[in-house]
Amino acid sequence: MSTSKIKFKNLPEEDYCGECDDMVSFHVEHFNNRIHHVKGVEVIADEEVAICDKCGNEIWVDEIEQYNFKIIYDQYKRQVGLLTTDEIKEIRKRRGMSQKDLAKFLSIGEKDITRYENGSIQTKAVDLMIRMVGDDVTYSAMSNLISKHKLKVAEAQ
Repeated sequence: MSTSKIKFKNLPEEDYCGECDDMVSFHVEHFNNRIHHVKGVEVIADEEVAICDKCGNEIWVDEIEQYNFKIIYDQYKRQVGLLTTDEIKEIRKRRGMSQKDLAKFLSIGEKDITRYENGSIQTKAVDLMIRMVGDDVTYSAMSNLISKHKLKVAEAQ
């Protein structure tokens, strides 16, 4: 345990502590190697924790917890062989695509891409499709198939 070095942008000055049953000030501490369970897999990850200044209890602060979920879920993704948040973003950006472009290319929801890039866990099928976008040969073949399909649809109308 040590003082956190992460700078959060929008932390409130106070948040609710269930132990104190009150709005309290808090500080953020860094904890190494905390154990979590994600989809039945044990995941060990560092995390930042809001600590009540009154009683020392851990409290839930949304921005901190969202940060922790991303870290924990990315560690889970590494352990089970899925692309991490940053790897998904890197593939999309390398192709010069917006989130909307990638979603349309893969025929999935735009919000799904946003969620995956913010830490949500993608299915293995979606992970494979994103990997194919990242592979030059496969991406070229996918693009050609999509173009042919669009042409056939246009001709049928």
